[in-house]
Amino acid sequence: MTDPYVVLSVTWTGTAGTQTTGDIYRSAVSAAGPWTFLQTVPLLGQRAVFYDTGAPIGTPVWYRAIGHPGTGQELFAGPAQLPQEGAVWVKDPLRPWADRAFDFCSGGIEGHSDTCSTPTPKRVWVGFGDRDRDEDAGLFPVTGSETPAVVWSRRKSHGGTISFMTRTLDAKDEVYDLFTAGGPLMLQLPPSYGQPDVYIQPGRLRESYLYADQRRPHRMWTVPYTVVDAPVGPKQGSACANWCAVEEVFPTFADLAAAGGTYQDLAAGTLVCGTSTDGYGDGLYGDGIYGG
Repeated sequence: MTDPYVVLSVTWTGTAGTQTTGDIYRSAVSAAGPWTFLQTVPLLGQRAVFYDTGAPIGTPVWYRAIGHPGTGQELFAGPAQLPQEGAVWVKDPLRPWADRAFDFCSGGIEGHSDTCSTPTPKRVWVGFGDRDRDEDAGLFPVTGSETPAVVWSRRKSHGGTISFMTRTLDAKDEVYDLFTAGGPLMLQLPPSYGQPDVYIQPGRLRESYLYADQRRPHRMWTVPYTVVDAPVGPKQGSACANWCAVEEVFPTFADLAAAGGTYQDLAAGTLVCGTSTDGYGDGLYGDGIYGG
């Protein structure tokens, strides 16, 4: 299953040589906003490539890009809509290459069953535990009063646990890759859960064997979490645009040079993964209408 994201490729040509950075914004409401600031990206030859790995799935989105310095030329594009394929995505906003999808067994079969197939997912989503929404209030005794003074503010967002299963040793290693950095993760769930996209800070990662015969690869994972704001920082590349992937495809610089292409192709991921023809990648966003 392909990681759902939008690749935004923008070129400023109005005033050549003046723009060095671009501010990228997204709206999930309309082409007129309101706009959410995403990131400032550097320009090379007045061109920018931006991976929106946090774009909502199954929802139309629009983009706004403002070049700086100079005239501050604004560019707009959209709508783009990522397909909803029914899986749960657990993403690292700062390390998109580690993103993983968790699927379901067909026909309501439990994940530990050998007959689980969709076909045969390596990672199976189990679900949420009970959720708590903590108060933000303090009680202070008052001399001579039966009731305390109270100071309160807005109730906190929810926290709880998530559970999932891995069915192969390879999938177990992928869980390590996803959680090892220790920072906030993003959950994207199918609409039937009634849970909008949310950022969480995971707690202790518990790994449990499912069988007395521990040679079997199945594992159950349980993770407490607290809802947090989106993390701030530069991304470490996508599945097709990171230095590890470049080294795997091109072991030497001579191999990379012989492949042709440009630094723009390298940043867009097309040099490593090729050009998609599925309508999600050239044009304004990558190599179809939208990117990804």
